[in-house]
Amino acid sequence: MLSAGEIAAGVRAGRLTAAEVVGEALGAARRLDPVLHFVDELDGDRALRLAREVDPDGVLAGVPFLVKARTPPGSPIIERLLAAGAIPIGTATRARPGPGSQTYGWNGSDYTRNPWDVTRSPGGSTAGGAAAVAAGVVPLTTGGDSGGSLRIPASFCGLVGFKGTLGRVPRAVGRALGGLTTAGVIGANLDDVMLATSVVSGPHRLDPTALPFWPVPVLADKPWKVAYLSTLSQYAVDAGVDAIVRDRLTVVEVIDVPLDLLPTDDAWQVLSDLDAGCGTEATASIRAREVRDRNNTALADLFDVVDALVTPTTLTVAHGYDQYNENIIVGDPCWAFNVTGHPAVSVPAGLLDGLPVGLQVVTPHGDDATALAVAKQLMVELPRP
Repeated sequence: MLSAGEIAAGVRAGRLTAAEVVGEALGAARRLDPVLHFVDELDGDRALRLAREVDPDGVLAGVPFLVKARTPPGSPIIERLLAAGAIPIGTATRARPGPGSQTYGWNGSDYTRNPWDVTRSPGGSTAGGAAAVAAGVVPLTTGGDSGGSLRIPASFCGLVGFKGTLGRVPRAVGRALGGLTTAGVIGANLDDVMLATSVVSGPHRLDPTALPFWPVPVLADKPWKVAYLSTLSQYAVDAGVDAIVRDRLTVVEVIDVPLDLLPTDDAWQVLSDLDAGCGTEATASIRAREVRDRNNTALADLFDVVDALVTPTTLTVAHGYDQYNENIIVGDPCWAFNVTGHPAVSVPAGLLDGLPVGLQVVTPHGDDATALAVAKQLMVELPRP
């Protein structure tokens, strides 16, 4: 599979047709889904019709993508990708509704599998889309991140998952009460993820309080100063994961800066309940706000000294496809930045026993470009699984 940028350039130049590209993506989905179980529903007829009608001058002309299952109809992210010429070929699996860990995918009869090792999970809850991107079926998939649902699958599958500053991408439900979730994309290519995020950014009639339009940034290339924390809580990172991420830090200046964050587990649950329209006790809501405010202040002090904070994205590599509840804390490095709303991006750092390791870069509110610039210096190019 070509990158999204290469596909769109080929369609604009007449070297490719959108129908050819979409047809190949549909064929790959049908061949690989019986093994990986990433499809929720394919819509080949509509995809090919849209491909034949696409404006070849669109920024993402002819780029096939998958939509995360249960995405609300008329979502701004889908509407804007379509307007840019991208073609949805169907919906991708996600975790089943309900409490518990969401780091897996389910198609109604079987678990979604990781292309790097079909005994492992691709992460979640943007599970099927990540598996499809890693397998080369499509270059992009949509998702949302309220506790790592873009970054955890990116880490497990060796991809780029970008959670912009809260409000970077408008949402169909508008501004949520708890403010945990940011819509976004997962891709195999950092440039593709930046381009798609730019295309879908800016206020929308369904979410007029979203942040302003975000032009594709020109990433600075300079000696960055970063702080590194192997974990943000009492849960320890796997030693092999820690070693691989630390090895990538030789290309930046690492500064030892203390960071004292309050635990976010309880606050995250309260804010999640608010986002879901569930009632919470006033004292719990006040405490959640206090945790958010305290952690925002602590991170602001950190970013007075360094350009970015780097952590492992997940505490381990991909767990077994059906072992999600036993590994509920695997995405612990992600949740804190949903509570605070900071931009955070996961990129590949290397392989451990043949499985991808992700590193996470976090920067101040609104400074998404620096997170991506630091990530570009630290990431490695992995082979296809």
